[in-house]
Amino acid sequence: MIAGLTALAEEARAWMAAQSLSVQSEIFLSRSEQRRLSRRDGSREVVEVISELGAAVRVVQGGRVAFASAGGADLEMIRRLWRSACQQLPCAEPEPGRELPVPAADREDPHFAASLSDASLFARSWEELEEASARAEEAARSGGRVLRSEFIESRGEVVVASTRGILSGERGGAFSIAVSVAAEDGGQTQVGEGFRTSRRFESLDCAAAGGEAARRALAGVGAGRVRAGRRAVIFEPWVAAEFLELISDLLSASEVQGGRSLLAGRLGERVASGLVTVRDEPRALGGPASARFDEEGLPTRDKVMIERGVLREYFHDSASAARAGVTSNGCGYRSSWRGLPGPGPSNLILSAGTISRSALLSQTRDGVLLMEVLGAHTIDPVSGEFSVGVSGYEVENGVLGRPFKGAMISGNLLEMLERVEAVADDVLLAGSFGSATMRVRALDIA
Repeated sequence: MIAGLTALAEEARAWMAAQSLSVQSEIFLSRSEQRRLSRRDGSREVVEVISELGAAVRVVQGGRVAFASAGGADLEMIRRLWRSACQQLPCAEPEPGRELPVPAADREDPHFAASLSDASLFARSWEELEEASARAEEAARSGGRVLRSEFIESRGEVVVASTRGILSGERGGAFSIAVSVAAEDGGQTQVGEGFRTSRRFESLDCAAAGGEAARRALAGVGAGRVRAGRRAVIFEPWVAAEFLELISDLLSASEVQGGRSLLAGRLGERVASGLVTVRDEPRALGGPASARFDEEGLPTRDKVMIERGVLREYFHDSASAARAGVTSNGCGYRSSWRGLPGPGPSNLILSAGTISRSALLSQTRDGVLLMEVLGAHTIDPVSGEFSVGVSGYEVENGVLGRPFKGAMISGNLLEMLERVEAVADDVLLAGSFGSATMRVRALDIA
């Protein structure tokens, strides 16, 4: 537990409980710090330290829910937030069965808790952080002129307490590096970006971030038009991760219940190729979004969302679980203390296959390798229809050919998942979404 925030949360909970026996009350406290160093054209541009403290109160009475939040956190402020939230209750629409969650059993795991944060966070000099950025830039120069790099280290802590018995607290931290590089192409500039994040400074692969930026920039050099047709499409891990992020929205129970997901009503049905297994792993050691508790204070658990193509679960918070008549699976997350929790993923990963990336490429007779996708957010979540801009390389007889850009791929998201015909063993986490290289047969390319 985090002593300062926990003591405040317990004091606030006791005060809220004394005010009303009929109002269920919850306090959410969040404190975060960030150090950021950015370099432009090889020189230090900005160094800054940002800190934030916020509090949120949620109240429930007779199925009605109200909420108030503010920056800062002390007992008097929390009292004002509670009164403000309670004043809103008569205006809220009642929802049958809506209550705050009650505690669920979980076991202490000191090893897992220790994996969430590096004791060396905020202990290094700006010069040491700049040296890490320089390593990323050095690797990126193989692709052209380095435009910018940004090194960020962050740490935070949250505590959730409620009058229904919840009391959960957790702290975590991470390091990240981002690099952008420009490759010149006949007077035109092709920009590529690379990114890596890690819970441990020693595990942050700065050179890999730089190399990724270089590859993505060079993919546009000398690019021409793609040969149109119905062809196999290979997704780089970071490109596949963009589609996985979209799929995570479709797996949200609130989207399902609101009629905004093409996966609604499909539990237990085949929705993808048997090669597709999607896992949510909040207990993964070192995972960027790993956590013992969700942000309603409930214990998390690893779970299989899609198992060998069959839809097994949706993400649930306490609200969506109440509507569905099930128990929350510990997926209540907040974008910040400013908002209510909603169902969502932690570390969402397309599980690795059994072949190497090189073997997957060599087995591709006629296709394209995607290095970039533009407009993935425009895919219709209800119909699944999409038409997005792409760039990458032609693949013919197992060999990478010339680069292309300005192309389009179109199809249907579920049909795309059903046509996955190969998954490599090279899983890469792009933030909290991870995927291996995968190949989809017969998509329309123009």
